[in-house]
Amino acid sequence: MLAALGVGALVFGDLVGAGQGSSTRDRAPNAILKQVSVPGNGFSTKRARRDRTERTTSRGHRTAWLWGRRDVARGHFTVIGAGIVGIACASYLQRAGYRVTVVDSRPPGEGCSFGNAGLISPGACIPFSMPDLLWQVPRFLADPLGPLAVRWAYLPQALPWLLRFLAAGRPRRVREVSRAMAALHGGCFDAYAPLVKAAGAADLIRQSGQLHVSKRENGALGDALSRLLREEAGVKVEAIGPAELRQLEPALSPDYKSGLFFPDNGYSLNSFRLVQVLAERVVRDGGDMLRRTVSGFRFAEQLGTSIRLEAERGYHVMLPNPGVRPRLPISNKDHGFAATPMENGLRFAGTVEIGGVDAPPDYRRAKALLQHGKAMYPGLNTEGVTEWMGCRPSLPDGLPVIDVSPKFPSVFFAFGHSHYGLMGAAITGKLIAELASGAPPSIDLAPYRASRF
Repeated sequence: MLAALGVGALVFGDLVGAGQGSSTRDRAPNAILKQVSVPGNGFSTKRARRDRTERTTSRGHRTAWLWGRRDVARGHFTVIGAGIVGIACASYLQRAGYRVTVVDSRPPGEGCSFGNAGLISPGACIPFSMPDLLWQVPRFLADPLGPLAVRWAYLPQALPWLLRFLAAGRPRRVREVSRAMAALHGGCFDAYAPLVKAAGAADLIRQSGQLHVSKRENGALGDALSRLLREEAGVKVEAIGPAELRQLEPALSPDYKSGLFFPDNGYSLNSFRLVQVLAERVVRDGGDMLRRTVSGFRFAEQLGTSIRLEAERGYHVMLPNPGVRPRLPISNKDHGFAATPMENGLRFAGTVEIGGVDAPPDYRRAKALLQHGKAMYPGLNTEGVTEWMGCRPSLPDGLPVIDVSPKFPSVFFAFGHSHYGLMGAAITGKLIAELASGAPPSIDLAPYRASRF
C-alpha cells in the first residue's frame, strides 16, 4: 500500500563515516539503502515504464517519497516522488545548504498535485471525522455518488482504517486534531513565500479569500462544534446572507441561501504548474531530477513503524471555457466539493471514495460533480470537459506523519497529508529541513508522530 500510494516523504540520513567502528544504529540505514537506492546513493531502481492508462485514470497514486543521505560536508538527500510535498522538502533542504536529488517515475506534479482543488487554507481546522459521522455511515454505504462513499467489495479491507477514522471523531480527539491542523496550516502562505519568490512564481498563489456556500439557511456556517473550533483557532470568518452572496458572487445560483467568507484563505491558479516551476528552481540551484521507479522497500519491517494509510480517492472535472468564472474559490458544503477558478479553466474537485488504490475509477462521480456544478452556475458551458481521479494518501485522523524514525535517528518521515497536501507542503518542507539540520522545529511535532496509532 505504501509504495502504491507514494505517501509523501521519507528522509534517509546516512551518517558520514558510518562504517567500521560506527554503532549499529548508525550502520543500519546503510543496509537498507543498499537494497533501495538511486545510482550513486545506494538505491535499487528500475527505469520507469510509463503506462498511459494509469496516467489518465490514476495520476494521484503518488505524492512523494523523500530519502536522504548525509555523505559529504552539509550532506545530500534524495527525494523519492516529485509531488508538491517532495518538491517543497527538496526546496527547503537546498535552502538549508544540502544537495538534493529528486526521483519519480513521472515528471514533477503528475500525482495528486496534478488534479487537486488548488485550495490553500490557513483556516483549515475542522477534521473530517466529527462526532456525528457515525450516524451517516449507512448513507455512505448506500450512495456510491455521495460526498463520501465506500465500495462494498473493498469494505472488509478498509474496515480497520474506517474504524480508526470513526474513533478519531470522538469529541476530545476532535479538539486535539483541530489544534494540530491549525498549527500546521496557519503559516502556509508564509512558508510558501520564499519558495515562490525564488522561483519567480508568486503570481501562482493568491490570498484572495474563500467562500463556503449552502442552499440551507445557515448551512455554510457548519454545526456548533465547527464554529467553536474555528473560534478557538482564531480563524477569521464572516457570515454572509443571500443578498451579500449575490454581490460577492453574481454568477452563483440564487438558490444558495448562506455563505461563510474566509478572508485569509486563498488558492493556487495552477497547482500542477506550481510544482513544475518549484522543481525547475531546484534544478537551477544544483539539484538533480531522475526518472526512476523505486522498489524493494518494506516500511514497517525496516524502519520499525507500522503506518495504516488509505487511499481517499478524489475526482475532478475541468472546464476550459466555462462561460462563467467565480471571483474566488467556493466550497459547496451541501455536496462536499470546491469550485476553483484556475488559469486553464474552472475546476470542480473533491468528494471521497474509499475503494483501494487499484480499483478502476468510477467516473459517474466526476459526472455527478459536473451536475452539481451546473446547478451552482446556470448556463455553464461544459464543452471540452475533462475528468480525472487521484488517490489522497490519508491516515485515519487526517493528520500527516512528520517525525523521526523510532528505529533510526537519521531517518525522517513526512507523509499522509490527506486533503491538505498543497496547503501543508511548504511548512512540511521547512520542518523536515529543521529536523535534518538539528534546528528546533517551528511548531510542536508531537501531534504528527508516527507512533500515535
